[in-house]
Amino acid sequence: MLHLIVQPHESLRLFVKEYLVVHFDFANMTEIPSKVFPPRADSSLIFYPTHQFRKVNPQLGRQVDIPRSVVQGQLLTNWYHHYAQEFTCVKIVFQPGGLYHLLGKMPMTYLLDETIEAESVVGKEVNSLFQQLMDIGDYMGMIRALEAYLLQKYQRIRLVIEPIDRLSRLFTNPGAYYSLDYLASQACLSIRQFERKFKERTGVSPRLFTRLVRFNQAFELKDEHPDKDWLDIALSCGYADYQHMVKDFKQFAGLTPVGLMRENEQSVDKRLGIPKVVVF
Repeated sequence: MLHLIVQPHESLRLFVKEYLVVHFDFANMTEIPSKVFPPRADSSLIFYPTHQFRKVNPQLGRQVDIPRSVVQGQLLTNWYHHYAQEFTCVKIVFQPGGLYHLLGKMPMTYLLDETIEAESVVGKEVNSLFQQLMDIGDYMGMIRALEAYLLQKYQRIRLVIEPIDRLSRLFTNPGAYYSLDYLASQACLSIRQFERKFKERTGVSPRLFTRLVRFNQAFELKDEHPDKDWLDIALSCGYADYQHMVKDFKQFAGLTPVGLMRENEQSVDKRLGIPKVVVF
């Protein structure tokens, strides 16, 4: 059993937030639990080297059998994963705009709340990368293979980095809030230009993206520190008060903070007691 988070090479940190490796084995369980994935600001390229599984979205009335390699845009609603007897995931989590550049500046609005087969947007090269991951016996070796691919890919597409592409650090500090005027000025753009370019890169408006980041930070902070008071969490993440945070939880997850954490406690990683390990 494994839940591993690996920080990217310094030369990739403008584009890549982190790598995630997860392995679950349910051989000794009579009932395989599902896992809830609430909305997220992140977009990802994901590989599943073992078994396929199914994602269910009750709100949208959708069921999707997930291919072995996928591109996932920002989640705007709750998705529930229903696993087979074994589950392995190797994920590249991108910084805002990282996937946009990797896909040749494809507008991220096409990927909102979608999980699609990677070959259809990345190209056939992703199949070779997947096979390479299948042939590697250790997880850190898989991460090294992903890094080698990304370094080569970003070099090959000859990126033109604009000031807006360097703003991702402003969205990662818990409790940080920046006005639209300030963000646009840092990007050397008018407000209208900034909103358009930001939406191309992330799929959503700057305001919605900021709210998603804040919601994710609150959820993760409570997940990591279950004894921490909800009001403290709200204030730490930049909410005006507890009710302000509740509004976002209800809009994004359809549940109160307490309700979402109750569902999260039934997730497979919680039932199996798997700790997160971060590698820098």
